[in-house]
Amino acid sequence: MQQLMSAPLWDEGLSLFLLGEYEKRQAPLSMDDLRAFANENAVRIGDILETLFLMSIYGEWKYTDTDGVEQELDEDALNELYAKGRLTDNDLAVFSGIWQPV
Repeated sequence: MQQLMSAPLWDEGLSLFLLGEYEKRQAPLSMDDLRAFANENAVRIGDILETLFLMSIYGEWKYTDTDGVEQELDEDALNELYAKGRLTDNDLAVFSGIWQPV
């Protein structure tokens, strides 16, 4: 019997794009990188962060803060971002570390 794969929990197009950018650069992605991607590709930075959050929650990517400490992201933190609506520079400053695949 063939098993059905469930749909990804995040934006698959964004996840593939981010992975491609990581592989091309061979370096973790910073908030400056993410902002540039958003501007160049007419994508909301919030959509990019949501995808990274979900991939981090499910163990595909990780976020490391500016002190080099890996941060465990959870659905509560993601919900806090959702509650803010459109993200401001202050919201983004909290994530001034780096993102990379596990």
